Amino acid sequence: MPLPVIEDFPPSDRPPSRLIAGELLAVAASSLLYPFGVGASRKRTPRRAQQRTTVLVHGYLGNRSSFFPLALYLKACGITSLLSFSYSAANGIERAAIELRESLRRRARGGRIDLVCHSLGGVIARVWLQLLGGARRVDRCIMLGTPVGGTYSAYWLTSRVGRELRPGSPLLRRLEATREAASSVRFSSIVAGSDNIVIPRVFSAAEGELIHVPDLGHMGLLFSPTVFRTVRERLRNRNGSVELDPAPPAGSAGA
Repeated sequence: MPLPVIEDFPPSDRPPSRLIAGELLAVAASSLLYPFGVGASRKRTPRRAQQRTTVLVHGYLGNRSSFFPLALYLKACGITSLLSFSYSAANGIERAAIELRESLRRRARGGRIDLVCHSLGGVIARVWLQLLGGARRVDRCIMLGTPVGGTYSAYWLTSRVGRELRPGSPLLRRLEATREAASSVRFSSIVAGSDNIVIPRVFSAAEGELIHVPDLGHMGLLFSPTVFRTVRERLRNRNGSVELDPAPPAGSAGA
């Protein structure tokens, strides 16, 4: 029986050398920032019912420093109530989601929550939202390069996380089957059109709004002014975003 054909996003028009150079610069910048993000943040919000907190969830092998550039930008734009969540993926995605739930119980003390997640962080967030009741507290979830449909790159990983991120894994099937549990959450997927980690790239397009940025790689999402502006606009626009069909679009945003 022939395998189904997966229609992916069209490739970038930029020369491969430029795309590779940009991604290598992003990896180098992330490596330089990494030591400054070691250790979990203990910051907490005030005890207040009327407040909104943006929670930043980093990706696989990252730490809270991954979002330092975006956090600085958001603060400069007046979005100042920010929390970062740090985790270890050694015990699997569901364990990390439980840690996220417990962390936000202690630290996000009242009000509503918006999530901004990179890569694996988005899968962890979805487990919390859909399987652990987190959707009750969350209005919006913005995912940057999150393999919501898995990634064939995960076959290179023999760890538990690697097995959970393989397309069609039991965990991903459970998330697919429980989407309705987070139907009140507004999802936005920012897809790196030159992602070399989430393969095929269309596997990072979830239900809800889709933003395709063709000239960025997986790590480049963390340093892109286009991505920063996109996140800011969605955090500010609570009610008016347009829901799009997560299929490969004819037109794309620039990097």
